[in-house]
Amino acid sequence: MAGYLPKEWNGKRVAVRFARGRGFDARLVDNNAGGITVEAIKEEGAEEDHARSAFVPWAAVRYIQLLEEPSERQRARPKGTAAKKPEDPAP
Repeated sequence: MAGYLPKEWNGKRVAVRFARGRGFDARLVDNNAGGITVEAIKEEGAEEDHARSAFVPWAAVRYIQLLEEPSERQRARPKGTAAKKPEDPAP
C-alpha cells in the first residue's frame, strides 16, 4: 500500500490491520509515502505523561479504517472510510 490518507483523518481514531497478523486501534498522527505515524490511544485510568507513537511502513499495512465520524467537509465526498492495500493482479 502506498499513497496518502485524507488530511481529515489526522488526529482521528483509526484501526490499523497488518498484512500478517492482527493490528491495533490508534490515533493517526501523520502519513507520507513511506507509511503512517500513529499514537497509542490512552486507556481510561492510565497514568502516562507522554503518548507512545510508532511509524508503520505501508508494506506492513493491509488496511486502515477510520473509526470516528468524518468532518462535515469530508462527508461531502463519496463514502470510503477504508484505505486498502491493492491486491496482487491475477496471473
